[in-house]
Amino acid sequence: MEENKPRGVSLSPKSMVDSVADWPLHRVVEHLRKKEKEEKSDMEMDCRLFCRSGGIRFFDGIVGELAASYGVTKGRMCRWLSYHGVSIAREDVMLGKLTTAYAGARKVAVANDNPDIMDIIDGQVPYSPVYRDDGRFSFYVHASWVVSAFNDFSQVCGVASAQVAQAFMARSLLTSDTVALEGSAARLQSEVDRWDKWMRYRLAVIGVVVEIWGAV
Repeated sequence: MEENKPRGVSLSPKSMVDSVADWPLHRVVEHLRKKEKEEKSDMEMDCRLFCRSGGIRFFDGIVGELAASYGVTKGRMCRWLSYHGVSIAREDVMLGKLTTAYAGARKVAVANDNPDIMDIIDGQVPYSPVYRDDGRFSFYVHASWVVSAFNDFSQVCGVASAQVAQAFMARSLLTSDTVALEGSAARLQSEVDRWDKWMRYRLAVIGVVVEIWGAV
């Protein structure tokens, strides 16, 4: 075990034998219910992500209904979804390509002393949901390491950390077999599809910017 791993039983997806990203939501819920009872001291109840605007419309209502079906608070349901969502994000192929491309662009910018490269990339028109909620929003996440992970993804994706988290929490919701969510499945899928299109566009733009502006 690595020296920087927390003492006791870690709830991090990296501690699992198989991939949490491939689990259906109900399995994630069963796992976290058990671990939270066994390792109460490891729970971090006050970790949250905030965003001024640009959330998925009615996301709060969907999560609330799912929480009711499991007999838990909405805050706890968000923590579970964020745990599953960050696991999915870590293994997302497009996000992996974006991370590599973004790091490569930054390296070229530093090597050429050309901040224009990153200014252009970071100044792109950002993703926004299909059905957008322009109000402020926040939600609980599983732990501080989840916040850190989504903060890192935020820079790569060019949007707020909470927006990245919502996009991958939506993927988690789509693995649920809860009847209560059947009516909202198409809405969630449309949001996931839009996210994928925006990230493919962002990946293409990064490549073009480095090709044109990074030429010596």
